[in-house]
Amino acid sequence: MPRMSGAQMIADFLVKAGVRHVAGIPGHGIWTVLDAFLDYPDLNVVQVLHEQSAAHLADGYYRASGNPIAAFASIGPGAANTTVGVATAHVDSQAMMLLTGSPHTYMRGHGVLQELDRSQWAHFPRVMEGITKQTWQPSRVEQLPFVMQRAWSAMTTGRPGPAHLDLPMDVQADDADVTVHGPDHFIGSGRSRPDAHDVQKAAKLLAGAKRPVIVAGGGVILADASHELVALAEHLGIPVVTTWMGKGAIPEGHDLNGWSVGDTASTSGNALAANADVVLSVG
Repeated sequence: MPRMSGAQMIADFLVKAGVRHVAGIPGHGIWTVLDAFLDYPDLNVVQVLHEQSAAHLADGYYRASGNPIAAFASIGPGAANTTVGVATAHVDSQAMMLLTGSPHTYMRGHGVLQELDRSQWAHFPRVMEGITKQTWQPSRVEQLPFVMQRAWSAMTTGRPGPAHLDLPMDVQADDADVTVHGPDHFIGSGRSRPDAHDVQKAAKLLAGAKRPVIVAGGGVILADASHELVALAEHLGIPVVTTWMGKGAIPEGHDLNGWSVGDTASTSGNALAANADVVLSVG
């Protein structure tokens, strides 16, 4: 097992996970991780002008490509600047990894580099609790390979969303003899399948419906199932209405596109859904 610093473990995992871009603003609390990124030419560091932009960039990259990337920030207010972008990704179920600096484990409570310490030492993870799938604050460098695995799994499986690692400066710099595995080592690549009997029942309901409507959500895009959605709609002649996150699941100019449904949505989409006798909600 090679001896690696905590920062190198993070960079090594990201490369093995297929991450090619990391976005953020260098700061004292995260510089060790940035130094490690220099040792990995496959990682392209994008320096933004505001931490919020890094989170929005990571969110947008996943929406466009389906591949997560990482955003980074330093300690305290700089890290807190990411919250709007992280919250946007959370409510829209978009995967992203946020790496923030944290005071040394032995310096917590001393206000190092704008530490949030008035109610509890190194308290920034509490800020992120409601807008991430999970947040981690490792206290030893040996924990990082496991934490990276758990964070990636939480971020990309089930309903995707942001994962947050709050990294003490000494944990970034300390080293240990470890083996860093990529996600393929512990996350299965299969997809869940519906019950065949339930599919038959649904097919009979759709085939016998007089005013069926398909409601397509963002999961259709995440699952790369737009082709299958359009094929089903065309086969049965069913109009498709979309949520805001499902926009794009069917081509905008398609004859069966009934436009958006829901609050502040289209008149046609809401009329179709409200008057349907059978609704197939997918994604």
